[in-house]
Amino acid sequence: MAKTKLTLYVDRETSELAKKIAAYRGKSVSELVSGYFTSEAYKINNLKISDSVSKWIGIIETSKTYKELKEEILTDKIEKYENIP
Repeated sequence: MAKTKLTLYVDRETSELAKKIAAYRGKSVSELVSGYFTSEAYKINNLKISDSVSKWIGIIETSKTYKELKEEILTDKIEKYENIP
């Protein structure tokens, strides 16, 4: 996907906080901001995303659709409970 420049003005404290959070997560500030807006777009469009999937929005990069991710999580849970003695 082609990228474009976005200029964002925040106070120095917020800028430093953003850099620390990005470093902690091993991401760039740009990736954090992009993830935030992606997450908000899902909320605005009223997509029903489970908590277990929504916590990963903007954190992982994948080519899988929401439906594929949800199915994968459910499959993992089923397999986990099938293996309980």
